[in-house]
Amino acid sequence: MQSTTTNTEYTASPSALNEQKNNAVHTDESKYQFVPLTKNESSFLNKKRKSWKFANPKDLYTFRDQPVGIFNHLLHIVIFLVCLFLLISIYYLPFDQEFINGVGSYNTITPLERFSRTLLVGLILFNLNSLRVNLKAYPIKRYWFAMAANSLLKVVILNIYYLLLIFLSMAFVGASKGVDLFSALEMLEDSTNYEQFLIFDTFISFGIIWHAFKFCRKEVKQ
Repeated sequence: MQSTTTNTEYTASPSALNEQKNNAVHTDESKYQFVPLTKNESSFLNKKRKSWKFANPKDLYTFRDQPVGIFNHLLHIVIFLVCLFLLISIYYLPFDQEFINGVGSYNTITPLERFSRTLLVGLILFNLNSLRVNLKAYPIKRYWFAMAANSLLKVVILNIYYLLLIFLSMAFVGASKGVDLFSALEMLEDSTNYEQFLIFDTFISFGIIWHAFKFCRKEVKQ
């Protein structure tokens, strides 16, 4: 007895197609759901968008499509140059000079200090170059100087906070030993633990620069 098989091709019904389309539309709407803003929220966002952004790389990156005016651009250039000079002076230039009769002046900076300061300057240059590379894919007018100035100024401010913390700590140590702040700092420089402090200081400075330049390394896209 010979059996016959019938090949039937499956055809989706119109109702099934409509259901699939509705599911796709629902998925897209849930993926890109717009939330209405209140008047205060809208006003806050407009103020953040139009505000002068100094030492604030996060807001500058968030509102990167907001055009930078000529006056702000000139301020960014001045801040960039001043901060760069301050950081290079702190991290690299040997201002620590000591004079000995019959010998002359010499630098009190140790090789470890020289290496760490050179490393920190190199880290700043690396982040600035990363910003330049990111802008090749999506160039934004005057954005490089704006982000570089904001990041450098943030590094300077965070370093000021860090120095204040060190001074307060050394003042407390000096008070416990009956000496003033400057004597406590000299005691630290002459102590055997000074090199360990330099290593700790390098890690802190590295973290400050890495954090401040975080948005320079982020991809810039539309």
